[in-house]
Amino acid sequence: MNQRLYKAVSREDRTSKLELKLKETANISESEINEFMPPSERAELNGLLKARSRFEEQYDPLAFTEEHLKFKAMHNDVFLKLSLYCQRKRNQLKKAKEEKDKVNVFFLDGPDGGTASALIEKGNFNANRCFVANRHQASCETLRKSGGGILPDENVVHATAAEALTVGAPILLPGMNVEGTSAGEDDVGVSLDGEEGAFANVDFAAYYFDGCGGFVPHIIGMISSALIREDSGSKGPIAVGYSLLGGYKDIVGKELSISKALTVIARHRGMRLVHVLDDPLRFGLSPDVQKIGGLEGGGTFTTWLLLEPKGWNYKGDL
Repeated sequence: MNQRLYKAVSREDRTSKLELKLKETANISESEINEFMPPSERAELNGLLKARSRFEEQYDPLAFTEEHLKFKAMHNDVFLKLSLYCQRKRNQLKKAKEEKDKVNVFFLDGPDGGTASALIEKGNFNANRCFVANRHQASCETLRKSGGGILPDENVVHATAAEALTVGAPILLPGMNVEGTSAGEDDVGVSLDGEEGAFANVDFAAYYFDGCGGFVPHIIGMISSALIREDSGSKGPIAVGYSLLGGYKDIVGKELSISKALTVIARHRGMRLVHVLDDPLRFGLSPDVQKIGGLEGGGTFTTWLLLEPKGWNYKGDL
C-alpha cells in the first residue's frame, strides 16, 4: 500500500514539474530550448501523460490501515467544523434584514466519497453545497447520484482542481512569480491561464485540497486558482486545508512556501492569514488534531489555514 501510494505521488510530482518546465519554454529562444528541456524530458512527459490518461484510482480505501482511516476522519471533521465556522461568521457580517446563507465548499474526493459522506451524512451538510473535482471519470461517475453516489451530478466535474476553479485569464500579484519554484525556496509560483473552470464563479467558504502529492508549485497553483479573483474583496472568512504526500523530506520548507503564497493572496483580498491548528479550541476543534499521520510510518502532512478580514472581531469564537 505504501509503495503504491509513494509511486503514484512521485509520478504525479514528476509530471507536474515537467509540465511547468514545458510552459516555461514559451519564454525561451529556440536556440536554448533543447538545453533547457532536452528531447528526452519531452519524451518522458509524453509517456507520463499517456499513462495518466489510462490511470484510474490505484488504491482501495478499504485497504487503508486503521491509523490512516482515523487520520482522514480527523481532518474531515476539521473541514466540517471550519466550514460551519465560516458560515456562522459570514452570516454575522450580514445586516439584520439580509437572508442568512448556507456556504459552498470545494474538496477533492475519491471513489468512496469519504469526505462527502463525512459532511453530508455525519455533519448534516447540504449536498447541493458540496462541489468536487476528480481527474478520473470512473470516480466521478461513482460520486454522482446517477451513479449511486450522494452528490448532485452537476456538482462533480471530471477535472483537476485548478481546471475546475480557475478564472479565464492569469492574474499576477505583487510578490508572486509566475511559476516554476522548487519546494523550500523563498519565491512562490502560480499558473492561472486556461479556460474558465466549471466552478470559477462559485463563492466557496472552505476548500480541502487532499491527496495532491508533494510538488509545491502544483499545490500553490490550485490554491491560487481558487482564491485569486478580480473581485477579491472580502466576503467573510475562508478556510483552506491541504495535504502533502510522499514523506517528510523538506516538509518545513514546503509548508513555509505555501504559507507565503497564501499570505500574498490574503493581503490582496484585504485579509490576514491565520494558522488554525495554532489555536484549535478557538474554532471548536480538538486540541489533539495531528498534522502528520496516515499510512503506517506516516506519509501524510495535513494542515489548515484561515483567511479572515483584517480587524475582525473575534469575540464569541469560543
